[in-house]
Amino acid sequence: MKVVKPCILIMAAFVCSVSSFAAKAMSSFTMQKYRDFTECRAQASKSTDYNAIIESYGKFEKEVLAQLPAQATDLEQEKLFWESCVRLAKFEYIFNIKADIKQERLALKSQMERNEKYISAHRKKDGVAPLFYMITGDTTSCYMSFSVASAMFHGMRVKTLYENAVEGGTNMWAANLGLGQWMFYAPGLLGGSMKKAEKHFLAAVKASVTDAEKFYTYTYYAQFLFERGKKDDALAYMQKADSLYPGSNYLARIKKLNANGTGLFTYNREHSGVDQNTDPDAKDL
Repeated sequence: MKVVKPCILIMAAFVCSVSSFAAKAMSSFTMQKYRDFTECRAQASKSTDYNAIIESYGKFEKEVLAQLPAQATDLEQEKLFWESCVRLAKFEYIFNIKADIKQERLALKSQMERNEKYISAHRKKDGVAPLFYMITGDTTSCYMSFSVASAMFHGMRVKTLYENAVEGGTNMWAANLGLGQWMFYAPGLLGGSMKKAEKHFLAAVKASVTDAEKFYTYTYYAQFLFERGKKDDALAYMQKADSLYPGSNYLARIKKLNANGTGLFTYNREHSGVDQNTDPDAKDL
Protein backbone atom coordinates (compact mmCIF):
# COMPACT_ATOMS: atom_id res chain seq x y z
CA MET A 1 0.00 0.00 0.00
CA LYS A 2 3.12 1.89 2.45
CA VAL A 3 2.01 5.15 -0.28
CA VAL A 4 5.19 7.99 -1.32
CA LYS A 5 7.21 6.91 1.65
CA PRO A 6 9.93 9.14 3.11
CA CYS A 7 11.96 6.11 4.12
CA ILE A 8 15.46 6.71 5.44
CA LEU A 9 16.72 3.37 6.52
CA ILE A 10 19.83 4.17 8.55
CA MET A 11 20.52 0.77 10.02
CA ALA A 12 22.31 -0.65 13.00
CA ALA A 13 22.85 -4.23 14.04
CA PHE A 14 19.84 -4.30 16.35
CA VAL A 15 17.60 -7.12 15.17
CA CYS A 16 14.00 -7.46 16.28
CA SER A 17 12.78 -10.35 14.20
CA VAL A 18 9.49 -12.17 14.28
CA SER A 19 8.84 -15.55 12.75
CA SER A 20 6.01 -15.95 10.31
CA PHE A 21 2.94 -17.85 11.39
CA ALA A 22 -0.27 -18.77 9.63
CA ALA A 23 -1.67 -15.92 7.58
CA LYS A 24 -5.20 -14.70 8.16
CA ALA A 25 -7.15 -13.48 5.16
CA MET A 26 -8.76 -10.07 5.21
CA SER A 27 -12.33 -9.77 3.99
CA SER A 28 -12.99 -9.52 0.27
CA PHE A 29 -14.58 -6.16 1.10
CA THR A 30 -11.31 -4.71 2.46
CA MET A 31 -9.26 -6.25 -0.34
CA GLN A 32 -11.47 -4.60 -2.97
CA LYS A 33 -11.66 -1.31 -1.11
CA TYR A 34 -7.87 -1.25 -0.85
CA ARG A 35 -7.70 -1.41 -4.63
CA ASP A 36 -10.34 1.33 -4.78
CA PHE A 37 -8.30 3.45 -2.38
CA THR A 38 -5.16 3.00 -4.48
CA GLU A 39 -7.21 4.29 -7.42
CA CYS A 40 -8.44 7.19 -5.27
CA ARG A 41 -4.84 8.13 -4.43
CA ALA A 42 -3.72 7.91 -8.05
CA GLN A 43 -6.59 10.17 -9.15
CA ALA A 44 -5.86 12.58 -6.29
CA SER A 45 -2.29 12.88 -7.57
CA LYS A 46 -3.66 15.05 -10.38
CA SER A 47 -4.83 17.69 -7.92
CA THR A 48 -2.88 20.56 -6.40
CA ASP A 49 -5.58 21.31 -3.81
CA TYR A 50 -4.24 19.91 -0.55
CA ASN A 51 -7.46 20.42 1.37
CA ALA A 52 -9.53 18.68 -1.30
CA ILE A 53 -7.16 15.70 -1.32
CA ILE A 54 -7.24 15.32 2.45
CA GLU A 55 -11.02 15.70 2.44
CA SER A 56 -11.40 12.98 -0.21
CA TYR A 57 -9.31 10.58 1.88
CA GLY A 58 -11.33 11.33 5.00
CA LYS A 59 -14.58 10.75 3.12
CA PHE A 60 -13.30 7.43 1.78
CA GLU A 61 -12.28 6.29 5.26
CA LYS A 62 -15.62 7.31 6.78
CA GLU A 63 -17.57 5.35 4.17
CA VAL A 64 -15.41 2.24 4.57
CA LEU A 65 -15.53 2.26 8.37
CA ALA A 66 -19.32 2.64 8.29
CA GLN A 67 -19.64 -0.59 6.26
CA LEU A 68 -16.82 -2.50 7.94
CA PRO A 69 -18.68 -4.03 10.93
CA ALA A 70 -20.98 -5.93 8.57
CA GLN A 71 -18.21 -6.92 6.14
CA ALA A 72 -15.01 -7.58 8.08
CA THR A 73 -13.52 -10.99 8.72
CA ASP A 74 -11.67 -9.51 11.70
CA LEU A 75 -13.05 -6.09 12.62
CA GLU A 76 -10.16 -5.07 14.90
CA GLN A 77 -7.47 -5.87 12.35
CA GLU A 78 -9.30 -4.32 9.40
CA LYS A 79 -10.15 -1.15 11.32
CA LEU A 80 -6.47 -0.73 12.24
CA PHE A 81 -5.54 -1.40 8.62
CA TRP A 82 -7.81 1.37 7.33
CA GLU A 83 -6.71 3.85 9.96
CA SER A 84 -3.10 3.17 8.92
CA CYS A 85 -3.84 3.43 5.18
CA VAL A 86 -5.54 6.79 5.41
CA ARG A 87 -3.07 8.21 7.94
CA LEU A 88 -0.17 7.34 5.64
CA ALA A 89 -1.89 8.72 2.55
CA LYS A 90 -2.50 12.02 4.32
CA PHE A 91 1.08 12.03 5.60
CA GLU A 92 2.31 11.83 2.01
CA TYR A 93 0.99 15.34 1.41
CA ILE A 94 1.75 16.76 4.85
CA PHE A 95 5.39 15.68 4.41
CA ASN A 96 5.73 17.94 1.39
CA ILE A 97 3.90 21.05 2.60
CA LYS A 98 4.66 21.43 6.33
CA ALA A 99 7.97 22.25 7.95
CA ASP A 100 6.96 21.07 11.43
CA ILE A 101 5.40 17.61 11.45
CA LYS A 102 6.19 16.55 15.01
CA GLN A 103 2.56 15.94 15.92
CA GLU A 104 1.86 13.98 12.75
CA ARG A 105 4.94 11.85 13.42
CA LEU A 106 3.78 11.12 16.97
CA ALA A 107 0.42 10.04 15.51
CA LEU A 108 2.33 7.57 13.32
CA LYS A 109 4.02 6.27 16.45
CA SER A 110 0.69 5.70 18.15
CA GLN A 111 -0.62 3.87 15.07
CA MET A 112 2.52 1.74 14.88
CA GLU A 113 2.21 0.74 18.54
CA ARG A 114 -1.46 -0.23 18.20
CA ASN A 115 -0.68 -2.28 15.10
CA GLU A 116 2.18 -4.05 16.84
CA LYS A 117 0.00 -4.80 19.84
CA TYR A 118 -2.44 -6.55 17.51
CA ILE A 119 0.36 -8.52 15.81
CA SER A 120 1.79 -9.61 19.15
CA ALA A 121 -1.61 -10.84 20.33
CA HIS A 122 -2.59 -12.70 17.15
CA ARG A 123 0.45 -13.89 15.19
CA LYS A 124 0.78 -17.20 17.09
CA LYS A 125 -2.88 -17.69 17.91
CA ASP A 126 -4.91 -17.14 14.76
CA GLY A 127 -2.58 -15.38 12.33
CA VAL A 128 -2.12 -11.93 10.83
CA ALA A 129 -3.02 -10.88 7.30
CA PRO A 130 -0.09 -10.22 4.93
CA LEU A 131 -1.64 -6.86 4.10
CA PHE A 132 -1.56 -5.91 7.77
CA TYR A 133 2.13 -6.77 8.03
CA MET A 134 2.67 -4.56 4.98
CA ILE A 135 0.80 -1.53 6.31
CA THR A 136 2.55 -1.85 9.68
CA GLY A 137 5.87 -1.92 7.83
CA ASP A 138 4.90 1.27 5.98
CA THR A 139 3.79 2.98 9.19
CA THR A 140 6.96 2.03 11.05
CA SER A 141 9.15 3.02 8.10
CA CYS A 142 7.61 6.48 7.90
CA TYR A 143 7.82 6.97 11.67
CA MET A 144 11.46 6.00 11.93
CA SER A 145 12.57 8.03 8.92
CA PHE A 146 12.93 11.24 10.88
CA SER A 147 15.32 10.09 13.58
CA VAL A 148 18.64 8.29 13.39
CA ALA A 149 18.00 6.64 16.76
CA SER A 150 14.57 5.48 15.67
CA ALA A 151 15.89 4.07 12.40
CA MET A 152 18.55 2.15 14.30
CA PHE A 153 15.96 0.81 16.73
CA HIS A 154 13.23 -0.13 14.25
CA GLY A 155 15.11 -0.78 11.01
CA MET A 156 15.35 -4.56 11.12
CA ARG A 157 11.79 -4.82 12.35
CA VAL A 158 10.62 -3.09 9.17
CA LYS A 159 12.44 -5.65 7.07
CA THR A 160 10.75 -8.48 8.95
CA LEU A 161 7.30 -6.94 8.53
CA TYR A 162 7.74 -6.61 4.78
CA GLU A 163 9.17 -10.13 4.49
CA ASN A 164 6.20 -11.55 6.38
CA ALA A 165 3.88 -9.70 4.00
CA VAL A 166 5.69 -10.92 0.88
CA GLU A 167 5.93 -14.51 2.11
CA GLY A 168 2.28 -14.68 3.13
CA GLY A 169 0.65 -13.03 0.14
CA THR A 170 0.26 -13.74 -3.55
CA ASN A 171 -0.22 -10.17 -4.81
CA MET A 172 2.03 -8.13 -2.57
CA TRP A 173 3.02 -5.34 -4.93
CA ALA A 174 3.05 -2.76 -2.13
CA ALA A 175 5.08 -4.94 0.24
CA ASN A 176 7.63 -5.54 -2.51
CA LEU A 177 7.91 -1.78 -3.02
CA GLY A 178 8.61 -1.39 0.68
CA LEU A 179 11.17 -4.19 0.72
CA GLY A 180 12.81 -2.79 -2.41
CA GLN A 181 13.31 0.54 -0.69
CA TRP A 182 14.64 -1.19 2.42
CA MET A 183 17.25 -2.99 0.30
CA PHE A 184 18.11 0.27 -1.47
CA TYR A 185 18.75 2.27 1.70
CA ALA A 186 20.21 -0.41 3.98
CA PRO A 187 23.99 -0.98 4.12
CA GLY A 188 25.28 -4.25 2.76
CA LEU A 189 26.45 -5.33 6.22
CA LEU A 190 22.80 -5.58 7.27
CA GLY A 191 21.52 -7.21 4.11
CA GLY A 192 20.88 -4.32 1.77
CA SER A 193 21.93 -4.53 -1.85
CA MET A 194 21.05 -2.96 -5.18
CA LYS A 195 20.59 -6.41 -6.74
CA LYS A 196 18.06 -7.42 -4.07
CA ALA A 197 16.36 -4.03 -4.32
CA GLU A 198 15.86 -4.43 -8.06
CA LYS A 199 14.51 -7.95 -7.54
CA HIS A 200 11.76 -6.60 -5.29
CA PHE A 201 10.96 -3.58 -7.46
CA LEU A 202 10.54 -5.92 -10.42
CA ALA A 203 8.39 -8.27 -8.30
CA ALA A 204 6.19 -5.28 -7.48
CA VAL A 205 5.84 -4.42 -11.17
CA LYS A 206 4.95 -8.03 -11.96
CA ALA A 207 2.39 -8.26 -9.14
CA SER A 208 0.59 -5.02 -10.00
CA VAL A 209 -2.73 -5.59 -11.75
CA THR A 210 -4.80 -2.41 -11.82
CA ASP A 211 -3.77 0.84 -13.51
CA ALA A 212 -3.30 2.48 -10.11
CA GLU A 213 -1.05 -0.31 -8.86
CA LYS A 214 0.99 -0.12 -12.06
CA PHE A 215 1.17 3.67 -11.74
CA TYR A 216 2.97 3.35 -8.40
CA THR A 217 5.15 0.35 -9.26
CA TYR A 218 6.31 1.91 -12.54
CA THR A 219 7.08 5.19 -10.78
CA TYR A 220 9.09 3.63 -7.97
CA TYR A 221 10.99 1.30 -10.28
CA ALA A 222 11.74 4.28 -12.54
CA GLN A 223 13.20 6.14 -9.60
CA PHE A 224 15.32 3.17 -8.61
CA LEU A 225 16.68 3.08 -12.16
CA PHE A 226 17.32 6.83 -12.05
CA GLU A 227 19.27 6.49 -8.80
CA ARG A 228 21.35 3.78 -10.46
CA GLY A 229 22.22 6.06 -13.36
CA LYS A 230 19.99 4.26 -15.91
CA LYS A 231 18.23 7.43 -16.97
CA ASP A 232 16.91 6.23 -20.33
CA ASP A 233 15.28 3.20 -18.73
CA ALA A 234 13.96 5.37 -15.92
CA LEU A 235 12.39 7.75 -18.42
CA ALA A 236 10.68 4.85 -20.21
CA TYR A 237 9.01 3.70 -17.00
CA MET A 238 8.05 7.25 -16.05
CA GLN A 239 6.37 7.57 -19.45
CA LYS A 240 4.47 4.32 -18.81
CA ALA A 241 3.24 5.70 -15.48
CA ASP A 242 2.36 9.04 -17.09
CA SER A 243 0.25 7.32 -19.76
CA LEU A 244 -1.93 5.76 -17.04
CA TYR A 245 -2.72 9.04 -15.23
CA PRO A 246 -1.94 11.95 -17.56
CA GLY A 247 -1.54 15.25 -15.77
CA SER A 248 -0.44 13.78 -12.46
CA ASN A 249 0.96 16.56 -10.27
CA TYR A 250 2.86 13.91 -8.33
CA LEU A 251 4.69 12.77 -11.45
CA ALA A 252 5.30 16.37 -12.46
CA ARG A 253 7.11 16.99 -9.16
CA ILE A 254 9.26 13.89 -9.64
CA LYS A 255 10.08 14.85 -13.22
CA LYS A 256 11.21 18.25 -11.98
CA LEU A 257 13.48 16.58 -9.42
CA ASN A 258 14.94 14.31 -12.10
CA ALA A 259 15.50 17.24 -14.46
CA ASN A 260 17.61 18.81 -11.71
CA GLY A 261 19.59 15.60 -11.28
CA THR A 262 17.85 14.32 -8.12
CA GLY A 263 16.04 11.02 -7.69
CA LEU A 264 12.95 10.60 -5.53
CA PHE A 265 14.74 8.41 -2.99
CA THR A 266 17.53 10.94 -2.56
CA TYR A 267 14.97 13.72 -2.21
CA ASN A 268 13.03 11.81 0.47
CA ARG A 269 16.20 11.16 2.42
CA GLU A 270 17.33 14.80 2.30
CA HIS A 271 13.88 16.36 2.73
CA SER A 272 13.02 14.40 5.86
CA GLY A 273 15.26 16.58 8.03
CA VAL A 274 16.49 13.79 10.24
CA ASP A 275 15.97 14.66 13.93
CA GLN A 276 14.27 17.95 13.02
CA ASN A 277 10.77 16.56 13.41
CA THR A 278 11.20 14.48 16.53
CA ASP A 279 10.02 14.90 20.07
CA PRO A 280 13.23 15.81 21.96
CA ASP A 281 12.08 13.57 24.82
CA ALA A 282 11.41 10.62 22.52
CA LYS A 283 14.06 10.54 19.84
CA ASP A 284 13.34 6.98 19.07
CA LEU A 285 11.09 6.09 21.17
